[in-house]
Amino acid sequence: MAARRFVSSARRTLSLDGVFVPLTTPFNLPRQEISYEKLNFNLNKYEKIPFAGYVVAGSNGEAPYLVPEERIELVRQVRRTVDKSKSVIGGATHESTKIACELCKEMAKVGADGVLVMAPFYFKKRMTDEAIMNHYTRVADESPIPVVIYNMPFVTGIDISIPVLAKLAHHPNIRGVKDGDVRKLAGIVMATKGIGLEFDVLAGSAGYLLPALQAGCSGGINGLAGALGKHVCDLYTLASQQKWNEALKVHLQITRIDTLLLAELGVPGLKAAMDILGLYGGPCREPMLPTSATDIQRIEATLKEDNFL
Repeated sequence: MAARRFVSSARRTLSLDGVFVPLTTPFNLPRQEISYEKLNFNLNKYEKIPFAGYVVAGSNGEAPYLVPEERIELVRQVRRTVDKSKSVIGGATHESTKIACELCKEMAKVGADGVLVMAPFYFKKRMTDEAIMNHYTRVADESPIPVVIYNMPFVTGIDISIPVLAKLAHHPNIRGVKDGDVRKLAGIVMATKGIGLEFDVLAGSAGYLLPALQAGCSGGINGLAGALGKHVCDLYTLASQQKWNEALKVHLQITRIDTLLLAELGVPGLKAAMDILGLYGGPCREPMLPTSATDIQRIEATLKEDNFL
């Protein structure tokens, strides 16, 4: 793999300690337009929860269904609304390196503190280690704000290896990685923290946030936090205080609903749970269909059985 010279003068200033909630994008019917009124409704509730920050226009925000201008405007609205102490991370994923760079610049202009960038995967066979290194290096070189790598092989079919992540961790503007493979988290921590790099690892699911924290991860970007943010933050706080028995109780309480909503039903299920719990979930953009009545009953039953209702 050819070595790359990192040219960015930016420095890692984004804290990745704690729980970050990946915001869902609220839509109105029938035109499926973004409702900023409903967004503010949710944010006003979220601001009462000790989140470290917000991820805007990520996977749970249905980023693939948003045009770039919508993504940028969402970042602007969130930054205007939430407390300045809370970090706002914009989803700047794009198949094109050039467009990803432009998204980073535009999100920085409207107040984003960092960006989350998934690997390009449409031309999967051409996405070699060298291509992945080149993509992230160019994005980090040009981004005015810190970059967080988003490794999600379940979606992309590309699993960024630990050696590649360890090399990218040396870039002064790459702040960390959100990884969706619980088996890799400890290995990434060892490969980066062990040599003194300021590079944090975030768990991609509340269902394994506890073991991730025990392995040395700094926090998580957890979809379940959109519906049950207090519980996910409670788990993080208890783990930070090394109250492992209490943290385990919360872990066991949230695991089943996390699996049902995020692993099985996806964003429509998460939005349905939000509606049940007094937040605004609302519809997804097509082609995603609404959660079925049967699945809504399953969600309600699970929430009741596990003492969330």
